Amino acid sequence: MKLQLALDFVEVDEAFKIISEVADIIDIVEIGTPFILREGIQAVQDLRRAFPSITLLADLKIMDAGEHEATLAFQAGADIVTVLGVAHDATIQATLSAASRCGGEVMVDMIAVQGLETRGAEVDRMGVHYVCVHTAFDRETGGRHSPADLAILKQVLQHAQPAVAGGIALDTLGPIAALHPAIVVVGGAIMKARDRRRAALQIKKGMQ
Repeated sequence: MKLQLALDFVEVDEAFKIISEVADIIDIVEIGTPFILREGIQAVQDLRRAFPSITLLADLKIMDAGEHEATLAFQAGADIVTVLGVAHDATIQATLSAASRCGGEVMVDMIAVQGLETRGAEVDRMGVHYVCVHTAFDRETGGRHSPADLAILKQVLQHAQPAVAGGIALDTLGPIAALHPAIVVVGGAIMKARDRRRAALQIKKGMQ
């Protein structure tokens, strides 16, 4: 299992500091949607220059213009981009086309997808690299149950690797880790901690 750190409500200088603190613990740095909206695609370029060997995910949540938007991120230095599972098939396929051309990977974010089992199987057949069940930030206190959704996803995926995101913390990690997703995405549980490095170490240990 890989640990992905979501950087959402930060600026570039703060992101540099945080990554430097935990770079040897985390596996993927997510340049979150709010981060990209604030700083633009330049944030991807800046982090790539500063951390040339780390895996970067640009959380674009692509909904249209898949090839164009994904290409912007890949050319800026992203290794992985996200496209929404509720997007049109043509958009997901266009995002995959950009990934193939640029040597990157595609994660489908299943946020707001109603038929998780059906859509999960559909995007899996398209050849995406990761499929992520995602409890929305605005629904983390009353949203769907991540372990249950992850279990459904694992049953239908034949090729893509499963990922899980949304409100994951040390005290909720156990049932998720037991299902062995390829990627566990953690944001606030590390970002809001007084000692971010210690929090990241505890979560990484809990994933083992």
